[in-house]
Amino acid sequence: MIDWHCHILPGIDDGPETLAESLEMARLLAAAGFRQVHCTPHCILGRFDNRPSQVQKATSTLQKELNRAGIPLLLSPGMEYFLDEYFPVLLEKPQCLGDSRLLLVEVPREASSELVRDNVQRIIQRGLIPLMAHPERTDLLAQGDFCPIRWPFNGVFKRFFPSNTTSSFPGAAPSDLFLQDELKGTGGLFQGNLLSFSGRYGKQVQKRAEANLTQGLYSCFATDGHGVESLEAFLLPALQILTNHEGGLDILDSGSSLAGAIEDNGDMQTPMSS
Repeated sequence: MIDWHCHILPGIDDGPETLAESLEMARLLAAAGFRQVHCTPHCILGRFDNRPSQVQKATSTLQKELNRAGIPLLLSPGMEYFLDEYFPVLLEKPQCLGDSRLLLVEVPREASSELVRDNVQRIIQRGLIPLMAHPERTDLLAQGDFCPIRWPFNGVFKRFFPSNTTSSFPGAAPSDLFLQDELKGTGGLFQGNLLSFSGRYGKQVQKRAEANLTQGLYSCFATDGHGVESLEAFLLPALQILTNHEGGLDILDSGSSLAGAIEDNGDMQTPMSS
């Protein structure tokens, strides 16, 4: 299995702070059956100012530590980009997932539909493929009976950190019932969080994830792991749920339609360290 989105690199964002924590996360992933992990720290101007060369170096360093510890995981560099007003600057030198054309992106909680559409169009114009992280956790992409989730945090804090509650938050962006279909129609792909299926983010997110899976929205799954505790509590139950769900096992095993994007990076130039 492939983990398409994981905050496993130490000391680089809100993931593990130490190498020891990263190694323990890696052991848990390997024991669960993962063989490849895309290392995707946040890239948010003003908060997590990570750069491709920095992430590539950190990935290479952690890979050496995994090899030394005998942990059978292959690591690839990537980043999780915030689709905010500063994203176009970061798109000038993007870090895709490994050597692919896939660019992992997250919809900010307060983003407008217009901003998301514009940024996704910029990605496509670059010849890249937007991979939308955890749509089940995104109010703006909610559809039908599953919109919206409201968030309790005020101020800058809510921009960067998720909550697993459904408390009222008056500043949350309203859902756009058509945006998800529009993004899919323009070539956008969607990555589901495994831990959403086992209740890590609350019942409403879990219901959204199940509905998205039934509707065939997801092209791949990821742990979106940030630490040992949540992986220990929620990962194996999530894998069991998906194994018993029609279509879930196929996506876990193959990454579904992502195979072509991974194998064909066309003329796209991904910045790599010398």
